[in-house]
This record gives sequence, structure tokens and C-alpha cells, in this order.
Amino acid sequence: MNKKYFGVMTVNVTGVELLIVNLKTHKSLEKVVKEINLGDDVYHQQPVRFESVNKIVEALTGFIQILRDYGVENYQLWGSQALSQALNADFMADQFFLHTGIEVRWLSMSDEAYYRNQNISLELKRDHEDSEGIAYLVGITSGNTSVTRFDNGDFVTSTNFAIGPIKISEDLESLRQSAPNSISVLNDYIDSKLKDFDIGILGHVASEKANSQIILLGTSPIKNLVTQYLKQEKKPAFSIAVFNDLVDDMVDASDQYLINQLQVNEDAVPLILPELLLIRRIIQLTSARQISFSDSEIVDGIVNDEEVALGFSKHDFTDQIITMAVNLADHYDVEPIHRELVTKFARHLFIQLKPLHTLGKRELVLLEIAAILHDVGNYIGVHSHYLHSEYIIRHSDLIGLSSEELEIVAAIAKYHSSTTPSEDLSHFSQISADNRRLISKLAAILRLADALDDDRQQNIKKISVSIKSKSVVISAYSNDNLAYENWIFNSKSHFFQETYGLKAILKQRGG
Repeated sequence: MNKKYFGVMTVNVTGVELLIVNLKTHKSLEKVVKEINLGDDVYHQQPVRFESVNKIVEALTGFIQILRDYGVENYQLWGSQALSQALNADFMADQFFLHTGIEVRWLSMSDEAYYRNQNISLELKRDHEDSEGIAYLVGITSGNTSVTRFDNGDFVTSTNFAIGPIKISEDLESLRQSAPNSISVLNDYIDSKLKDFDIGILGHVASEKANSQIILLGTSPIKNLVTQYLKQEKKPAFSIAVFNDLVDDMVDASDQYLINQLQVNEDAVPLILPELLLIRRIIQLTSARQISFSDSEIVDGIVNDEEVALGFSKHDFTDQIITMAVNLADHYDVEPIHRELVTKFARHLFIQLKPLHTLGKRELVLLEIAAILHDVGNYIGVHSHYLHSEYIIRHSDLIGLSSEELEIVAAIAKYHSSTTPSEDLSHFSQISADNRRLISKLAAILRLADALDDDRQQNIKKISVSIKSKSVVISAYSNDNLAYENWIFNSKSHFFQETYGLKAILKQRGG
């Protein structure tokens, strides 16, 4: 087994792909693409046909043989968010497993944005000239659009919109038969799907003079169209005026013109105008001055994550997840001083208690996110706010978290207050045994951290931890009266004892 080699198989609505890379050198050893059209079934709310599923299985079986030929034993299978929405997605996953022995990992919209953005993020950091100002990374898939904002190379935020060229194309065909000005109506439709764009920091423009650009990801038909339209093989960036001229020309362009003159694949023709209209509206919302393309793909981010996990790379993007959590907390008016203090205490407790919980870096990230977001439910109501927190987190897009991880964070937030898993067995028992243990360990730590500043007075600013044979002693450094903190700590620490088998004791030391 060569531990440096890693294989990624991806399956989406256009087919399947295999990539084999050397994690140490970051060099691609093999790339195989098999085109299989699944979009017609997925986007028309039909089960993916059995024949198509068989073609995928055959391709994956061939990929496995290639992996074996290279001696690759570390490989993964990922499925796109769009394909995960197929009516028979569970059946497909079962077929993949039965024939290959691999469980497919379904990507969420946030996963796709997180992985696709990683290469661009590194490029913006490396190239200071290109990173100056505001950069919007626009990832367009068949049914979804993600927009990620970087300011001077630093990640700011990311948002997903449930709109893509397939859906717009279907509506355009219908509108052309019934509406005299179908393009105008279609633009209104796109506006309705992007209506939340200017809420919060995504659409906030620093100044009218700010240098802003759009970098398009996953739009190869549009990239090829632009290349043919401009009659230039390589064009790193072009002006918005040029793009608007292109859109205006395409509105009345015939299918034959697109196919013969601009070399557009016949299957992609119905999607060209919808995608152009969508991009133009995003340009208007961002006030971008230029536009460019990137070849960065989802698999690039998956490979980078594996390189980090195995110690071949230090390009860790978890800070983007933390930033998104802080953005969400700010959106729901979470009090920042209490939030930061609880997060600081939770992190410290996690690190000092590692001999007891034996968890790793990823679990610490989940705890930090739960600590940042544990009080978002107060926005809805103080009473039973932990239930509101759980709901908000479960229904939020947090870039970089899988759906399973989002559920874990939501559960940790739910159990940070008065309710414990032992009092909520009807719901808690539905979670897998491994995740129940993880949630319990992290929620127990968060309950202690929150108890140390329950009254939001910040009477305790520093703690130390000592693990004894029958207890865990937490020393709180403060010159204030901690009678209230002791009372709350004692009531919230029972669950810690249930989980870890050790009594948590709070002791005061002079600050």
C-alpha cells in the first residue's frame, strides 16, 4: 500500500469521474471521466433509470480496478448534491455499495461550495495583486448557485441559492409560449430567487470605488462560449461591458448559431441563455467590474482535505467554517462578549480534558461552532431558547460542515442548557451510537463553559483544569463573589458526571 496515493471518485448528474493523486507532491497520476446523462431524470422529478444506474456501477467497478492497478487503498466515493435529490438516491447508494463495497458520501450545497472554493482561496492568498478588493466566487451547478465573498484575499461569507440553469431553462421554455416579453419575466423570476442577496455582508459593497471581480466556477460551457465569442484562446479576465454585449447577442441567437459558430455542445444549448442571465444579475448585485473563470473543482478541495488530514499539507480551511458560524451568530444578535468567553472556556476545557474524551481536531471545531451558536435561539425567544437554537442551526448553511456534522452541532447546542440527552430519549435514541457518545461528550463540556458566564457578567476570565482520580477540578480566577456561578455550575455539572464518570468541581482562586 502506498500511503501517498489517494483516489477520489465522484458521481453527478453528468456522469462519473476518477482522480488519483500523489498527496505528497500534489500531482495527478490518473484522471478518467465517463459521461452519463442523469440530469433528465433528476430535474424532471423522475427516478434515475435502472439502465443509467447500471452504467454508473460498471464505471465505478472499472475505476476500482484502476485503483488496484496503482496499489491505491485509500479512496472515497462522493455524490453531488443534485444527485442526492433523486427520487431513488437511496437505491443508487445501495447499488453502489453492493457492487463496489463503497459507501457514497453525499455532498450538500455548502460542501460543494467549500471544496470548490479552496484552490481559489489559495490563489488569492498567493497573488496579492489579484486579491486586492472584493472577489466573488460564483459556483453554478445544474440546480444551485453558491456565492462566496473574499475581501483582500480573506474569506468573508458564503451563501447558497436554489437556482440553476436547468430550472431557469424549463421556465424559459414555458414563458416563451405564453409571455410576450419572456426575458423580462425571467429576469423577475431570477430576482425572486436572489432576493436575499443584499441582506447582510454578502452584498455589502465597501465603497463605490472598491475593486470588485467575479470568478466563475464550474461553468465550462460558458467559458467555451466566451472563448469562441472573443476569438481568443486565453483570456484571463474581461470587462463587464464585453459580457453584457455577449448576453445581448445571445438573447436572439439561434440554436444553430450557437452550435455551428460558437461550438456549443447541442445538449448545453438550452442552458446557455439561462446561465448568462443568472450571471448578469449577480454582476449587477455585486457591482463587479470584471469577470474571469477558474478550473477549480470540488475534487480539488476533497484532495486538499485528505492532504491536511494525513499531514501532507498545512492548508487548513476550518477558519472559514468558524467565520460562517460567527456571521450566523451576528445575524441573530448573539451577545459577542459572552459568546467569545464561552467559546474560549469550551476550547480550553476540551484541550485539557483530552485524556478523558480522546477526541481530535475536527471534534474541537464542532464544539467551537456549537459554543458560538448555542444562544442563537434567543432571537426567537428566551424561553426554551435551546430548542430554537437547534432548529436554526439545523436549517442553516454552514460552509464546510457535512449534513451529519450540522445535526451534531445542533444537538450539542440543544443540550447546552437545561435539557440533557437522558431527558430526551425519544429523540436522542434515533441518533447513531457513535454520534450519541460524541454529542454527550461535547455537550457536557459546553454546559460547564456556559455555566462559568451564565449571568453574562464576565466575573471569570481565566480557568485552569486538573484531572483527579474521582473528579475534575476547574479553578476559576476571580476576585468577585462567585456564589451565582457556583450554584449554576453545580446544577449544570451533573450531566458531565453522567458522561465522564467524574464529578466536576469549581474552585475559586484570586484573580
